[in-house]
Formats: sequence, structure tokens, C-alpha cells
Amino acid sequence: MARIDAWVFGYRKISIPREHLPTASSLLVRAGIIATVKSEGTITVRERDVPAVRTILGGKIPFSESEVMGAFGAFRRIKHKRSIGAAILVGLVIVFICSYLVWDIRVSGNESMTDTEVSRLLSEAGFQIGDFWHKTDRADVETKLLSLCDEISWVNINRRGTVAYVSIIESKNTDEESTSYEGYANVVADFDCVIEEIDVFAGTPLVKPGDVVKKGDLLILGVLPAESGSGFTYASGSVVGRISDTVTVEVPREYERKERTGERLCERKLNIFNFSINIFKLYGNSYKGCDIIEDVKVFSLLGEKKLPFSVSSKYIANYDSTVASYTDEQLTRVAASRLGAACALRLAECDLVKIKTYGRFTDDGYTMSSHVVFLKEVGKPAEFTVE
Repeated sequence: MARIDAWVFGYRKISIPREHLPTASSLLVRAGIIATVKSEGTITVRERDVPAVRTILGGKIPFSESEVMGAFGAFRRIKHKRSIGAAILVGLVIVFICSYLVWDIRVSGNESMTDTEVSRLLSEAGFQIGDFWHKTDRADVETKLLSLCDEISWVNINRRGTVAYVSIIESKNTDEESTSYEGYANVVADFDCVIEEIDVFAGTPLVKPGDVVKKGDLLILGVLPAESGSGFTYASGSVVGRISDTVTVEVPREYERKERTGERLCERKLNIFNFSINIFKLYGNSYKGCDIIEDVKVFSLLGEKKLPFSVSSKYIANYDSTVASYTDEQLTRVAASRLGAACALRLAECDLVKIKTYGRFTDDGYTMSSHVVFLKEVGKPAEFTVE
């Protein structure tokens, strides 16, 4: 970083007799001045440190200094500085104008349609790369796109900098032929339960509310009743059962505690429009499986308009692991949290009837259980063949 800093903001070469080189180097180090010492008798220092170097070496060690070098020095030597300033100003204006343009369109959510097809439809709807954002009515474009394509049921256009992110949901095929069944099937129980409700759409019911069934028992037979003409069918219906279950979690008293001790840069990129330029990258497998922290710095003009470039950095988070122990209060709190998550997962798409929770301390930690009673669809088709 010091070399880049010196090259951008200027540096000078200080020439010193070789016999005085160690003394001069020691004086500069004590003063905290960053310098590059070469054996032929030159010391390279940043332009901003030159006044301090003159004071330190003046009257003690004979020296001579070069003119300002680097990008800053080259700029000072240019005669037509007004032209350079005008060019920089024009460049800033161009960048400012470019920040109002659509430079890229990224599509997500499309499964059967390609990105090219979606981009073509967007162009027909009046939205394409090169358009000005402030002249684009995104709501109008979304409406036109839906009217142009029946295969898209929902669309949303978001803006991030100069990139348009188009999210779509494709229409599902609701043709009745696609949901028709071939062959025959019974409906069997998928759980041990007590039947609460049964509603038969096709077939003959074999159970009624209040019956106790085991997993695999027949609930609806794939045979048409006599009043419906007899024969075989693909049985279907809604069967709701009352299920009793116990959910248990065990929390050990000792656990591994990780404490973050710092971070280390592993990658840095300069992002310009839709392109990325690697500035620094740590190669190898030294950060595989580690926690990676990503930081993106976005630049703006006068704090309002985002410029079409940013710097993204990735850091490896370093941790120290120690063995710690929960207190009794912490044990019960952690167990309650884990049990709540386990019950929520178990009772997804169910209707809870009753829940009873209890816990106890063990030699290794704490055990907590919930006895739950809930209602759930319990029937599943089981196909059969008639010969």
C-alpha cells in the first residue's frame, strides 16, 4: 500500500553518501518515516514526508533530492494543466450520465423460458439496455410484459445501481388432463392415528370418525359402490386424523464457545459496471470452510447518485474455541428455544389440539419434551393393478 500511495501522490529519491546510509536510515526509522533504502545510496520517501526528512538530515548528513516523481510529479510537469482538468471534468460528467443508464438486465425465476426470450419481451414492452432510468415507467413495462406473454403470471423490475434485476414467476399448467390419474389406487393411512373426519371423492370408505388405524391400513377402497355402477377407480378423498407424538431435545451442559479474534483480507475486487477486476486474491485452500465476511463499498456523486463502480472485499473471520458450561437457567432457556423450533417443524401444516411440556436435569445436561396432539391429513394413495 505504501508503494501505491507514493506512486499516486508523489515521491522523491534522496541521494546520500554510502558511508552515511546506515545512520540516515536509523534516523528516519526513529522518526516513523516510511522509506525504501537501496544499497547504491538512495532512499525513496513519499512527497508528504520530504519536509520532515530535510529537517532530520539537514546539517547532519549531506544529501541531494530529485524532483517529484510518480503520478503527482508527472501531473506537475505537464504544461497544459487546464486541458487535463477539463478532461477530468468531462470524464466525471460522462460517468454521471452513465449512472442514469441501464447497463445490464439480469433475469431470475425463469425455468422454461430463456434469458434471451425474456429480454426480447422486455424490449417489446419498451425496456432494454441503454434506456434512461428516469424515463422508464417500470409499472407500465411490467403490465405490458404480462399482456405480451401468457407464460408469465408475475413480474417485478428492481434497480440496483445501473443493473436491472427482473424477477418473474411462470404460469403453471392447470389443464385438467395433466392432473388425471392412470390405473387404480386405494387410500391408506400414512400415520398411526384416530380418524376425525373423512370425505370421500371417489371409492368406498372403510373407516368412520372415531376409528383407530395403524400406518398402512386401508381407509378408502378403490372400488366404486354398487349405486355408482361398481368397478374399480382411483380412490381419492380427504382423511383427517388425530395424531399423538412426543418431541424431545437434549442439551449438554458443556459446549464449545467461539470468540472472534479478528479478520484477514482474502480477496478484493474493483467492480465496474458488469465487470470485476481482481486487485488482491489469496489463492489456495487456506480459507476453505472458514467464515467469510463480505463488504461492498459503493461510491456516489455528491452523496446522491450512485456511480457504476464499487469495491468489494472479503475477509476471513478468525476464531478461538474454548469449552464453556451453561448455568441451570441458560440450560432451560436453550432447551426451550430448540424444542420450540423442533415443534414448529413437526407441526408444520398441522392443527394443534393440545401440547404438554416437561423437562428434567440429567448428569450431562437437560432434557425437555413436549407431548403434542394435532390434526393432519393422513391418507396417501397406494396404486394397484387389476389383471
